[in-house]
Amino acid sequence: MKFRYSSLIFLLLLLAQFSNGQLYKLSGWVVNDKKEPLPLASIEVKELKKGSVTNDDGSYAFYLERGKYDVVVSMVGYKTKVSTVYINNEDVVETIILEDNETSSLSEIVLKVKTRDRAEELVRNVIQNKGAILDAIGSYSTNVYIKAFQLDSGVTKKRETADSLMKENFEGMSLAEVLLKLDRSAGGQIKEERVGVKKQGNTASLFYLSATEGDFYIYDNLIQAPPVSKIPFVSPLSYSGLVAYRFKTIKIDRTVKPKVYTIAIRPRQLSNATIEGEITIQDSTWAVFSTEFRLPQAHMPEYDFMEVKQQYEAVGDSARMITRQQFNYYSKTKKGRLYGETTVVYSGYELKKNFKKGHFGMEVSSTSVEAYEKDSTFWKSVRAEPLSKQQELYTRYQDSIYRYTRSVAYLDSMDKVLNKITWKKMLIFGQIFNDHRKERMWILPPITSMIQPVAFGGARLKLAGAYRKTYTSRKNLSLEADISYGFRNRDINGTVGLQRMYNPFSRGEFTIKGGRNFEFIYPGDAWVNVLKRSNIYLNNSLEASHQLEILHGLHLMNKVEVAFRRSVSDYKVGNNADSIFGIPNEPPVDFEAYNASYNEVKLFYTPRLRYIREPREKIFLGSKWPTFYITWRKGVPKLFKSKIDFDYLEFGVEQNINLGVAGNTSYIAKSGDFINTKDLRIIDYKFMRQGDPLFFQNPNRSFQALDSTFPVFDRYYQGNLVHEFNGFFINRIPFLKKLKLQEIAGGGFLIAPERDLRYIEFFGGIERVFKWPFNPLARVKLGVYVVGSVANKFNNPVQFKIGLTTWDRFRNRWR
Repeated sequence: MKFRYSSLIFLLLLLAQFSNGQLYKLSGWVVNDKKEPLPLASIEVKELKKGSVTNDDGSYAFYLERGKYDVVVSMVGYKTKVSTVYINNEDVVETIILEDNETSSLSEIVLKVKTRDRAEELVRNVIQNKGAILDAIGSYSTNVYIKAFQLDSGVTKKRETADSLMKENFEGMSLAEVLLKLDRSAGGQIKEERVGVKKQGNTASLFYLSATEGDFYIYDNLIQAPPVSKIPFVSPLSYSGLVAYRFKTIKIDRTVKPKVYTIAIRPRQLSNATIEGEITIQDSTWAVFSTEFRLPQAHMPEYDFMEVKQQYEAVGDSARMITRQQFNYYSKTKKGRLYGETTVVYSGYELKKNFKKGHFGMEVSSTSVEAYEKDSTFWKSVRAEPLSKQQELYTRYQDSIYRYTRSVAYLDSMDKVLNKITWKKMLIFGQIFNDHRKERMWILPPITSMIQPVAFGGARLKLAGAYRKTYTSRKNLSLEADISYGFRNRDINGTVGLQRMYNPFSRGEFTIKGGRNFEFIYPGDAWVNVLKRSNIYLNNSLEASHQLEILHGLHLMNKVEVAFRRSVSDYKVGNNADSIFGIPNEPPVDFEAYNASYNEVKLFYTPRLRYIREPREKIFLGSKWPTFYITWRKGVPKLFKSKIDFDYLEFGVEQNINLGVAGNTSYIAKSGDFINTKDLRIIDYKFMRQGDPLFFQNPNRSFQALDSTFPVFDRYYQGNLVHEFNGFFINRIPFLKKLKLQEIAGGGFLIAPERDLRYIEFFGGIERVFKWPFNPLARVKLGVYVVGSVANKFNNPVQFKIGLTTWDRFRNRWR
């Protein structure tokens, strides 16, 4: 009995000791009074003498026992703040706001510096006084003239005559001019009206043809350039910049009073989202005259080099505004470089402007049809930056051939070239037959695509073709058809599809498609399962679909389908594919043939979706809000003798979040359920996808380590999250920073109560961007990943995988 009492007392003492030693997480962010994060701020727990600095996004974290703590936060330019925090049996999140130290003098700090270089002192004084500059600006309007020119150094010169040489050089050139009026609020919202747009040549690679493509104002704490880099860059004229950069005086101009200093800006080794260049500052006035800086190539998927040159002048009483801005950039090609130069001139500033309520809405840019129709007289009158001799020759050349290239004779000659039958087109690229008079095109695939050696049931002979018609209104019509013959089973398959876009601005389009083809029971399965015979059936179907943006940000999609489905268990098959791909020889699923009719409705809504209005279309820029969606798929009984009867309802939310210098986060969370399963067939099951053995799949759409593919019939809950750090950690290591590596991490969860399954996975990886060897302008991202998972039903070992992602230049994102 004594032993039991002693054991009980011992256990109670041990439990008390464990309870006292338990750690809780104290975390949060350090921000200024504008709610902007303050990276590299000093933060210390006074009682423990434990301290650190905040991360690039201003975040911090400590693990503490229960008790009362004083957290001391300090940073140059801000008042030191002491926050009292109580830890009591739960984690605590505390946001600490620092106030500007307007009365503090930075001269004492400067006197302690051993070097006589005044570079950092000058930058600190600019930072201390920039508040008055920003206050003097407020909301404003300005006129902006943009001239962008492109030259391909790799254009081959085939002939030696002066005339032919000039024409040959023109083939690699392009020129764009834009005149716009820009309104900007004090909070950073913009609205522009492009009153004149002129594009000559292929302008797809030209940068900054709109103010929506970035904000490079050096007085801001962050430099934003979304089309160039997914993360913003820390401005050297910020308190964070004092820690992220090293400053050095490289030139002093004593011919003017006060003196003007040219200061070199170099990133420190423990930094990531930084620029490099020079800035000129006037002594005593602390005015910025000009800047010249370069963006890091590691953060630019499309460009190999980009340099920004700016000129600042006084506007009003105390504001400093950009009056001229120039971007120099290039991308390497197979035979040289594709150079670009964009010059931006600002004039007619109106500061401290009061805009009407609602002036800054979701439409951030607009261009009318008339803007594209301005003549040469208009451009001569508004051109704020003269054309160079080369640019003038090019624009004259383009103007001179403008009418000719739209003449019937020229278009007929171009059709003749396009329509000419050659062996290269017939065997590799396919043959085109274009008719400019009727605005239509016929497309035939190459002969080599006619043979399909790997197909269900053996090799097949396939014929295909397409018809395209695009109108000047951007409405279009397309027709695609194919027919195939299987040698082993002597069967014929084929499809015909018609697509018509009738409203380009609201993305209104309808599609009609019908045919007979082999389909996958679960097309999204892992590659080791997709090619199995047990995943294939024969589908005879006719479907019609329609989609439209019914309100801004609200998209409706509807599809109706009638299908006759049958098993392929009676088809003759070969075993060659089994041995080549190592696929188990499983027989096809045997089921009784039946008819099936469906109706599917999808509704997507994104609040406050920003967009650019072109004359005949919308270009969406994204939103700070997530996209909500709901999908209803109905198996309609009795319609066209349909046997199926079920209802599947799914709803979810997805979002991409830009966390500034800390990277980008994207997530998808969804839940689905069959609310009616009176007659549900295997083809209509909802499957959970097995992870591929070696290849890393899209982590937003699939799991990497799920051990098998299985159906779910009752409600399930699924979530996937990915965070791209964009070098947030790796680039702080000096040697690894030169390798241009980027880190990625994420995970997912699946809860399927009907299977009593609770599954969680995590992954991390290292990625690097490479140029595609066959097209240097294209980019691919190669990654190596490690995946781990935890489940209550099975055990998965840690897996290593590889992945390949391509860059979508049109959507400005990785696929």
